[in-house]
Parts: sequence; C-alpha cells; structure tokens
Amino acid sequence: MLNINDGSAGEFKSYIKYNAKAGRWYTRKDGEEVEVLNPTFVADLDNIKTAWMYFAAGTAPNVVYDPSLSVQSPKPSDDHKKGFEFNVFSQLQLGGVCVFSSTSGIVGGVIKDLYSQYEAEKAANVGSLPVIECSGVTPETGKHGTNYRPKMKIVKWTKRPDAFDDVSYVETAPTQQAAETAPDVAVSNSVSEF
Repeated sequence: MLNINDGSAGEFKSYIKYNAKAGRWYTRKDGEEVEVLNPTFVADLDNIKTAWMYFAAGTAPNVVYDPSLSVQSPKPSDDHKKGFEFNVFSQLQLGGVCVFSSTSGIVGGVIKDLYSQYEAEKAANVGSLPVIECSGVTPETGKHGTNYRPKMKIVKWTKRPDAFDDVSYVETAPTQQAAETAPDVAVSNSVSEF
C-alpha cells in the first residue's frame, strides 16, 4: 500500500503546541484540545526540521521544509514564517508521540538555545535523546505586547523511545492560535516517566 496523504480524515499527527500570548501548552486528547501543565518530554532533536510555515485557522498548516538545517528554501509567500518541527514523546502527559512546531520568535529562540546545548552534549550521549522539562514561563514585553517565554531545559538524556518509530495520527491538524482561556481539562506533570 502506498503511504501518502490522500486528503481523508485521520492524516495529521498528534501535536503539542505552545501559545506564547497565553503562556500555555496544549495537546489533543480524545478529540479535545486540553492544556498540559509544565510538560516534560523526550525531544527527537536528531530529526529536527526547519521550514517556512503558514497557519490558517481551520486548515492544515502549509509547510515548505528546508533541504537541510544549513540550507534554507525560498520563502513561498509573505504569509509564511520561519519555524521548526520535531517529534516529542511522553506517554503520561501527551499519550505518546506528538509533533511540536512553531513560528513564534520567542519559542524559536528557546529552541535554538536548547539545540546548541544538544549539539554540545550529544557526542557524550550516543543513542540517547534529551529529556526537556518545561518549568514555567517568563513574561517579556516588546513590540507585540506581552509574550511568555517558556522556561525549557535539558534535564537528562534517555534511550531513544521505540514509539518514535511508529507515529500515530489524529483527526485534526493544529492551529496557530489557542484559546486565551484555560480549557476545562488540564494534564499535570505529577509523575516523571523518564
């Protein structure tokens, strides 16, 4: 069977997203978007991608991937913004593997710093991936008002989860904006699985 998107439902990866305006994390569980409090996850930074991305409400993101991390694709339109994408894993908080992507400058800066740390430490951690802990937010006021920088750090390294080899899908793609109010359901980071 040819494994390509034919436009039918169920073709989008599960996701986790960060709303910098609200300082909150969201994922999709059982068909509903729910808030995740201070997530901790394994990050597949071995396979991070950079891309031009355009998020329009109610549709799948339009993504044009760069050929490599050092070579950038031409910008497809004025609506596209530079971003990143990589898979993360937490069975307890996310229900498995999710894709994490963003075009937010504040989030991109955090990921750029984490990636530098990852590159500096990966030779000493062959076969392992970093466990990233999100411990809160720091408000920053700029030309776009107040945004919240996520506090993220590599807390340890762990064996690459087998789950990254079998990525599942959900029925809905992520949207760029999340609700400004907290959803009724929130998933806590009360127990570490790593």
